[in-house]
Amino acid sequence: MPTLEAADTEPRSRPYPPDPPARVAPATLPQLFECQVARTPDGDALADGTGTLTYRELNRRANRLARLLIRRGIGPERLVALRLPRSVDMVVAMLAVVKAGGGYLPVDPAYPAAHVEYVLADAAPDLILDTLDSAELGDAPAELSDTDPTDRDRTASLRLANTAYVIYTSGSTGRPKGTVITHAGLAGLAAAKVDRLALSAGDRMAQLSSPSFDASITEIWAAFTAGATLVVPPPGPLAGDELGDALRAGRVTHAVIPPSALGSLSGVDLPDLRTIVVAGEECPAELAARWAPGRRLINAYGPTEATVCATMTDPLSGNGIPPIGQPIPGVATYVLDGALRPAAPGETGELYLAGPGLARGYLRRPGLTAQRFVADPFGEPGSRMYRTGDLVRRTETGDLVFAGRLDDQTKIRGYRVELGEVAAILRSHPSVSEAVAVVRPDPAGNPRLVGYVVPHRGSAPTPAEVREHARSRVPEYLVPAVVAVLDELPRTPSGKVDRGALPAPAGPEAAGESPRTDPERTLCALFGHVLGVSDVDLDSHFFELGGDSMLAVNLIRGAREAGLSFTPRELYAQPTVRGLAAVAAARTGGATRPTGGSDTDTRTGEGPRR
Repeated sequence: MPTLEAADTEPRSRPYPPDPPARVAPATLPQLFECQVARTPDGDALADGTGTLTYRELNRRANRLARLLIRRGIGPERLVALRLPRSVDMVVAMLAVVKAGGGYLPVDPAYPAAHVEYVLADAAPDLILDTLDSAELGDAPAELSDTDPTDRDRTASLRLANTAYVIYTSGSTGRPKGTVITHAGLAGLAAAKVDRLALSAGDRMAQLSSPSFDASITEIWAAFTAGATLVVPPPGPLAGDELGDALRAGRVTHAVIPPSALGSLSGVDLPDLRTIVVAGEECPAELAARWAPGRRLINAYGPTEATVCATMTDPLSGNGIPPIGQPIPGVATYVLDGALRPAAPGETGELYLAGPGLARGYLRRPGLTAQRFVADPFGEPGSRMYRTGDLVRRTETGDLVFAGRLDDQTKIRGYRVELGEVAAILRSHPSVSEAVAVVRPDPAGNPRLVGYVVPHRGSAPTPAEVREHARSRVPEYLVPAVVAVLDELPRTPSGKVDRGALPAPAGPEAAGESPRTDPERTLCALFGHVLGVSDVDLDSHFFELGGDSMLAVNLIRGAREAGLSFTPRELYAQPTVRGLAAVAAARTGGATRPTGGSDTDTRTGEGPRR
């Protein structure tokens, strides 16, 4: 790892560009929101399937709750955990916490209980909110003043340097880590998004992201800074046709969508959707070519440690592999070699970020903070820069092009994943002595996690048991799609794990009842085709065979093309061929009667014949 001590001591010129883009006037989150309330009090601020709140109404609700939080001692540098799903209540609670002066910790209750318990124990918040019911809060928010709290009301004055929120991300040590974000960079982020997305009052921004994923910050604050309406779709997985339905029903004009989710949309019949931001993963050229014509498509990049977004492109043409763009206002981007010297245009180097949007650091992890946030030799005395670990090169026009990673970090469906954390999760199984995680392409070419485990002597854990162990402890995106059990891990001569020698994981063999009806045959073939496995029976479990939320979209789409219908929620509830065939039959009013044909020709893993 490069260090400042390893760099040359001679004076250096500032890396390209000579000066970062001009900063936007900083403001705290309450200031940003209350200014918009003053401008458009009767404009629609927040909408879901049950109704709409104007900016004035939303502000009053948040103010009452903020004053209750102040009564409870919440103020600057106090942390409130919001154990709430993506919902109107989550937005109200988030606004209330920052208006009180506190910082909020979003905790998606859909995540496994063990993960939620770890985050809450590690963060040690001063208060946990999992309901906005007045009886549960011990006071009636409606009886409190609905005027904007000021520093006179708060426990202390609110400053730009105070904590705005804490987001937990995957950690290389095997445990998630909390990133502490202040108010300092949020005005710049919001202004950059509003400008680049051409977002204005009357537009409708979708709130698609989990509250625990920092893309939700972009959605919420871009909408509120522009005076647009934030549209909160129903809960549940949002990909494929379900995502398309939510965008159409909400008359969404602007959305932030990871490339893998955007690619799952089966059609482009979305007449209201004018602007899409793709972020969180590399955007394939073919995806840009498909979605850029006729709308504004922006590619954005940024780690949690730099307040969500650091660079954005201009609207993409759809020609070629998209770059990750140029820095947004207030962000400086340095492409440096191993001795912290600026790389020339076209040369690959590590990307470092600087500016007011840098996180304060990692919650109660001073050592890790010091490793990743280092002195900025190109900035003002005392300024810092963040080591992203991302390799990039800069084009002659100033655009940055992503070129890979320096470490074992990767992105799965837009979420940051540390392979070391995945391996630690697998090793925590009582029958596993060694484990390693890698990324391999799935049958469609998308990245998926694969785990390899070596059992303790005398133990024989099954892949399904290891995956279920992981699923009970961490969010789905950290659960390997496939687990292989090995006698030993291959090693290099130096004793390190030889990742290149790890065998391709074999699909499980079918041992149960064979399909007897046309729907069962079709689903067996679809399971095999989507999951890339050769043997499927009636009791084959979609998720135990390596399925995940994105592959589920392909399964549902294929089933609908074959005349079988079930929703993502029904797939999660009935994930076997037998169960889904019964769901599909009940929906059509038919029965799964035995039909003629060979039982064996549908067990090859090939897609359904048309």
